[in-house]
Amino acid sequence: MLIEFSVENFRSIKDKITLSMDSSSGKKLPKNLIKLSEKQNLIKSAAIYGPNASGKSNLINSIYFMWFMITQSHQFNLNTKIDNLPIASKRSPFKLDLNFRKKPSRFEIIFIHKDIKYKYGFSCDNEKIIDEYLYYYPKGKEALIFKRKATKDFEFKIDRKEQKERAKQTLSNTLYLSRATQLGYEKTKEPYEFLTNYLVINYSPVWEECTLKQLYENKKLKDKILCILQKADFGNIENIRITKDKRKVNGVEIKFEKDTASLNYLKQNEEDFYDIGFTHKTKEGNLLDFNRVEESLGTRRALSFLGRFFDIFEKGKILIIDEFETSFHPNIVKFLVALFYSKHNKNKAQLIFTTHSIPLLDNELFRKDQIYICSKEPDEGTVLRSLLDFDLKQEVDFERAYLNGRVGGLPFIDETILD
Repeated sequence: MLIEFSVENFRSIKDKITLSMDSSSGKKLPKNLIKLSEKQNLIKSAAIYGPNASGKSNLINSIYFMWFMITQSHQFNLNTKIDNLPIASKRSPFKLDLNFRKKPSRFEIIFIHKDIKYKYGFSCDNEKIIDEYLYYYPKGKEALIFKRKATKDFEFKIDRKEQKERAKQTLSNTLYLSRATQLGYEKTKEPYEFLTNYLVINYSPVWEECTLKQLYENKKLKDKILCILQKADFGNIENIRITKDKRKVNGVEIKFEKDTASLNYLKQNEEDFYDIGFTHKTKEGNLLDFNRVEESLGTRRALSFLGRFFDIFEKGKILIIDEFETSFHPNIVKFLVALFYSKHNKNKAQLIFTTHSIPLLDNELFRKDQIYICSKEPDEGTVLRSLLDFDLKQEVDFERAYLNGRVGGLPFIDETILD
């Protein structure tokens, strides 16, 4: 479970901003909460609003950058430059202030995994890791696993001899968390597992193929998703047909050579390929088959999401999506969000997404602590605030408050250009 994520000096983000999944003391919409104790709850979802270029996507990108560094940095060679990574994971400091161009970017995440709370963070510039630390709370009290300063200065409170050996094998541009885990250190294994496997970041076309494989192997899941599509009014779908055959595919690997990363195409391999067809009922009551290409993009995207959702629900993962509403009607997005509050989400999965969908601003779908507003002043950095920072009651019309400018986050449009 995610408690909070903070980032500083990354793209449009200048000063530190924090996305907190810790709930307020409000009693409204208890189904939206994960109960940790009598005194603490977490929210199951957070929606991030704001105009274009306000920094919403950069917040998602900063989480992705952190994830990429953790999953890949142990493969870096000595000359790999952090600012020359693949574009989606590229680091760039805040450029509109000269003082920030040479400052490091900072990232911190606090989470709970297998009933233990962890706090992990690091800072880096374009060439090296500067600071890094990992704390855990095995008995409710903070304990240090490792701390790193000035790139090579390590401090260990436990397993000193073992950790020192792993530190010697950690390059200046590599995260110790990643390297130590690859070298078999047990105390970093669990947080590494969470940070690499439990953060599901941004939609990928691969989701559709993974969902088809799931549906082919699991009839109960297929029936469950078919039922959801039918109840959500996806065009009178009567059945989903999944087929399997062998096809040749090109593999791709990332290599870190000299000062940059490159994509290498591997030899064609023959792999399982899953295809899908849909059966619809016509107005006259007849059944008509559609192939994958003939089916609507919205239906296929919904199918991809639902397959991923049930994996996320089963394992208690965190889904992080930029522009969640793409290809979906607002009512479908509401329905998908509400699944996280439903009986299907038994293992405390969470959803974080950016959106421009105004109809989602519903006080019966979200609490005040679940809605965040991104804004950005000219030549200044991204600011992130929740509705808790404004003088609003839970009963207020969130949509009207937003459109009336009471909480900021609206684009300024100079309409004199139309004259």
